[in-house]
Amino acid sequence: MSLQDEPKIYKIGQAAKLVGLKSYVLRFWEGEFEQLEPIRTASGQRLYNDDHVKLIRRIKTLLHDEGLTIEGARKRLDSFDPQDESNSAQHHTAEQQPLFNVENTEERTFDNSILKDIHAELLTIRKLLD
Repeated sequence: MSLQDEPKIYKIGQAAKLVGLKSYVLRFWEGEFEQLEPIRTASGQRLYNDDHVKLIRRIKTLLHDEGLTIEGARKRLDSFDPQDESNSAQHHTAEQQPLFNVENTEERTFDNSILKDIHAELLTIRKLLD
């Protein structure tokens, strides 16, 4: 096995910098996304491999670019495989639907499930602030 074949390991600051985030965001996401579980050293230091970095990028895309709630991103990640590069942004689910259906102005409908997701996320944020 050559040095090129060895898996890359990143400390939390390095992993955060690779994806354009702060370290505290990764620590927070660890508690929110069970799929994100870094390797821990005996001293408790977090280490991330390339699969972790792909997962972090996917979470960032879901939250920042697609505007999903944490709950919506969790649901989407249930089907995410970091080994599968084609997994990004191909699946359109209810989390991406607008709150109001405005295509047919005579028959506007309201999607309560989106409000439930927003409510759940607000409760999570409230707990963090208490």
